Amino acid sequence: MRILLLGANGQLGSDIARLWQGQPDVDLIPATRADADVTDFAAVQTLVARTEPDLVLNTTAFHNLPLCENDPATAMTVNVVGGWNVATAAREVGATIVQFSTDYVFDGNKRSPYLESDPRAALNIYGAAKIATEDTVRIANPDHLIVRVSGLYGLAGSAGKGGNFVETMLRLAREGQPIRVVADQITAPTNTAEIASALLPLLRDGLRGTVHLAADGETSWYEFARAIFALRRLTPDCQPTTTAEFGGPVRRPLYSVLGSERIPRLPHWRDGLERYLREKHGPLS
Repeated sequence: MRILLLGANGQLGSDIARLWQGQPDVDLIPATRADADVTDFAAVQTLVARTEPDLVLNTTAFHNLPLCENDPATAMTVNVVGGWNVATAAREVGATIVQFSTDYVFDGNKRSPYLESDPRAALNIYGAAKIATEDTVRIANPDHLIVRVSGLYGLAGSAGKGGNFVETMLRLAREGQPIRVVADQITAPTNTAEIASALLPLLRDGLRGTVHLAADGETSWYEFARAIFALRRLTPDCQPTTTAEFGGPVRRPLYSVLGSERIPRLPHWRDGLERYLREKHGPLS
């Protein structure tokens, strides 16, 4: 398979590049914004036509939630128009588009794991943009796979968010600052390496449509933080708070766990966390 990977220097893209390079049946072509800005159709079209991929993976996104609320035009342009550009350019060369989406396309009212067939209802601009992106990609390229993910953290960190949740918690603990983490938002934080490991076999099998790739189990961000500290034998002042008390400009679903009616879930979120900490910080004591 000849695969063009857009966003190869991002959090998810970096782990895909790291784990797929050298696979015997994969010819991976990593590309960044310097190679083609997804909002520039001509640039994307030229890159896709030149590389002639079998699949195009679009890991690019504008996903800083407060910025999305303040600048919905950019959120829609990067996510929706960018998705259309990539899907269309892929269709023109007969390639499959693999578009990543988010648990934030759901409103959290279900209170049990969301399946691929559940109706979508976003609470914020980012979620609304990703709903529109999904629909746009489906229209632009019938040969598509939409992959919904949740609570991502990876070795490269997220440039748009200044790192990732795990590293933020470890930094605050080292600095000795009191830490307050929301205990009423339930999700399944997912190591991007686990997504990269599970996705390639699905592409080999020709999976199409929509699929959820997320860690097994569920937890609050507060309990996730406590697990981080326990695994690194840290004892900071970490206390729970609520979404209402924490405040902020963004409405977030209080429950956004992803299940699947199509494939097994990824390893448990605690296993993914242990893998991340070993790879990033060395053996667990």
